Amino acid sequence: MRILLTGGGTGGHIYPALTLWAHVQRLHPDAQVLYIGGERGLERTLVERSGLPMEQIPAAGLKRQLSWSALRTAVTTYRGYRRALGLLRRFDPDVVVGTGGYVTLPVVFAAHRLGIPAVVWEANARPGLTNRLCARWVAAVAVSFPGSEPYFAAAKRVVVTGNPRASEAARVTREEVAEALARHRIDPAKKLILCFAGSRGAETVNEVVVELIPRFRTRPKWQFLYVTGEAHHERIASRLSTRPDNVRVVPFLYDMPQVMSAADVVITRAGGATLAEICALGVAAVLIPSPFVTDNHQEENARRLAERGAARMIRESDLTPQRLWDELSDLLDGGSAAPMRHAARALATPDAVDRLYEVVMAAMRRTVP
Repeated sequence: MRILLTGGGTGGHIYPALTLWAHVQRLHPDAQVLYIGGERGLERTLVERSGLPMEQIPAAGLKRQLSWSALRTAVTTYRGYRRALGLLRRFDPDVVVGTGGYVTLPVVFAAHRLGIPAVVWEANARPGLTNRLCARWVAAVAVSFPGSEPYFAAAKRVVVTGNPRASEAARVTREEVAEALARHRIDPAKKLILCFAGSRGAETVNEVVVELIPRFRTRPKWQFLYVTGEAHHERIASRLSTRPDNVRVVPFLYDMPQVMSAADVVITRAGGATLAEICALGVAAVLIPSPFVTDNHQEENARRLAERGAARMIRESDLTPQRLWDELSDLLDGGSAAPMRHAARALATPDAVDRLYEVVMAAMRRTVP
């Protein structure tokens, strides 16, 4: 079995692909894989860390209006498509799986041109333009949120699978959690608040949190683990050189599900992978959806949880240190976290990777005996 994975830009596109590959490897130890990523995203760091062979191609964000920028994007996408054609001919995969991001479009189109079956998976409640364009060229579209199916009217088949990161999170063991707590010097006797704003961090959220941090001196039974994003870490760490003893600041976590499993409250954005982990682990969450993503899809993601009592949502325009502190106080001291955790678990899809695997295998069996 030969599988080609593609997806990039952010961890929300990359981690689910890696989770799917780990599942395939458990079931088919002899399977071979190639990962195709873009040249500017997190793919190189995350995929190389996983040990998978990887190639990079040119890719750029699609533009909805005619302009010189749109023309440059079209040229870059065509170059990526030509490069993808060569890689697919050389690797000769049985199936291609795209998990979103700009790089998915040229790779999936190349697979269509060569007659190779493909599947695209969508992380968000409101799908991105790339996957919507790919839908007509693939054997199936897998979606994370029920209700997303109408966006893919051109697809041959649409299946609700959930997010594979839910499966990854659901497999976290007590031993792994204990090791993560020790590694990050987290005191299991104190309430843990974990704050992160995606794999790249977020400037507005970081500014509010920096103002909030001195207040943790008044809550010695709380502890705050603050993941700034690598791009912001040096600047923020220097501003917090005199931070309270119960606050730790790190640039990135490679063991996020293990740490999140121990958290009493998570403060974060509303990317699809993060929400899948929150639900699978049953963690109370304050969601601050990014207003800068395409079609404001993170707000729709967050609203799906908030309407079911599985999270609190604060729009970035409404975010202040006092508002965030009030939410934390209510969840940790007011007893609101327990029903929220229960509601989150009710939305979990711990078998998501199994569902996605079955969709991929069904697509592959159409051309492979």
